[in-house]
Amino acid sequence: MEIQEIDTQKILAEIEKEVEKIFSEFSKLNVAVLGDSMLDSYLIGDTTRISPEAPVPVVQISKSYFKPGGAANTAVNIKKIGGCKVKLFSVVGEDKEGDILEDLIKKEGVEVYFIRDSSRPTTQKTRVIARGQHIVRIDTEKTHNIENALAEKIMSELKKEEFDVIVLSDYAKGFFSEKITDAIKEKRNSTKILCDPKPQNIKLFEGVYMILPNIKEAYEIKKILAGGREENLYETARKIRENLKIKKVVITQGEEGLSFFSENKAFHIIAFAKDVYDVTGAGDTTTAAFALCEGIGLEDEKSAAFASLCASCKVSHLGTYSPTKTEIVKTLKNLINFK
Repeated sequence: MEIQEIDTQKILAEIEKEVEKIFSEFSKLNVAVLGDSMLDSYLIGDTTRISPEAPVPVVQISKSYFKPGGAANTAVNIKKIGGCKVKLFSVVGEDKEGDILEDLIKKEGVEVYFIRDSSRPTTQKTRVIARGQHIVRIDTEKTHNIENALAEKIMSELKKEEFDVIVLSDYAKGFFSEKITDAIKEKRNSTKILCDPKPQNIKLFEGVYMILPNIKEAYEIKKILAGGREENLYETARKIRENLKIKKVVITQGEEGLSFFSENKAFHIIAFAKDVYDVTGAGDTTTAAFALCEGIGLEDEKSAAFASLCASCKVSHLGTYSPTKTEIVKTLKNLINFK
């Protein structure tokens, strides 16, 4: 089977005709997000000289701020785009960074179930940016697996409620284990489970409904599952889908767009962004958009185009960012009217 190129103008026009209905249906959903949450810290400043101590720029910080990252960013994206009920299940440290992250998420209207783990700090990624350029990133984290007792608390809380969609946001920071994923997959007969995986954990997610790796991760996943030489994208996706026993594979490709694969479909959607400012968190936005579309049963082609549309809104902003309905609709109309 060949990967088909989709007539994006036609699909976007169809989405535009029913866009209010789509967003209305989004708002009725109840979505759970589980995974590795992070606190994204930004230090913004200017640099005019090189340090006399080492050949590195001296950055004079003028402002700083925090944003939710990882699974927390995915949850916020679902909330901002869909306007629906969202509950985040995650593990953070017993520290002020965990407090800051929880406060940020709650202010966005996301319900939070955080387990505090004294054996690890809240994962924090600090980015130093000068003159619009990313100078350095500093990571504070411990990535050992969470203890079974903590996993059991999370699963006990998850079982209290029924969800239309469950999203697994894996950053390989220790949240996911066989104990947790086996318990989550007990819900797969009644709930669609989508996963943005890291290759080293891929076997934990066998049997989920959809996975959404980027292209580099997809090739790594295929090698882990099936070995052999590197193959074309279609064969890579087919072997991933068949080995994991999943329905759908979406492979994101940055400025090249994304490709969708199921048993009887294989198609490509272009990226709509004209100006790419920052790709940080674009995968979270794509996953969030697909989760909403799958939740309401939107057609695959429309789901993929909508996800690419949302990602195009995100990459025009610095850092992790969640596009709003207003921005998405405006971008949609601009793309349709663009000659």
